[in-house]
Amino acid sequence: MSHFSAGIVLTGSDGYVHIRIWDKSYFIRPEDMGMLLFVGETIPLLQKNPDPSGNPVASGLVSLNPSGRAVIISVGSVRYMLPRDRFIAVALGEDVSCILFEVPGDVPEPEILTPHKGGAAS
Repeated sequence: MSHFSAGIVLTGSDGYVHIRIWDKSYFIRPEDMGMLLFVGETIPLLQKNPDPSGNPVASGLVSLNPSGRAVIISVGSVRYMLPRDRFIAVALGEDVSCILFEVPGDVPEPEILTPHKGGAAS
């Protein structure tokens, strides 16, 4: 996990939301935004296809966290998070951009699991 922002969410033309994570660019279609924000469905995170057809390719998923107060963006096994309110402000054009952060993985840190000398587990 990094203590620095992993990317940025930008407002786009015609209702598109653009997401830049490290050196890659993604987008969310306006018709998918309603399904995410009002229905709570998981929607595709799209990336422009590099082949000549130019059709977008689903490269990840966007969903709300269980409490509905944050937006989770999953690309491969890495997840990123930002507050839902900030995401909505950018999607509606009230804010120009907001940053997102990488969510720590589910792999436990070894120093937490190893018993200390003199502890109950030793």
